[in-house]
Amino acid sequence: MTKTLQLQFETALGKNVTISVDEPKSNLTGTEIQTGMQAIIASNAFQSDGSPLAVFKSAKVVDRTVTEII
Repeated sequence: MTKTLQLQFETALGKNVTISVDEPKSNLTGTEIQTGMQAIIASNAFQSDGSPLAVFKSAKVVDRTVTEII
């Protein structure tokens, strides 16, 4: 099973952007994730089409199971 933390932001131009992090810590709290997302926005390290991330919208952990048959 693979876990991915998906962080969804909105840019200053209103475009949705998702940043995915593989294998996040299992005990992350909502407060820790929210603080991290605010730090990502404040760092201005990511842009989409020249527009910086402006607002965090959501965060979720996605579990994925792959079963190889052959």
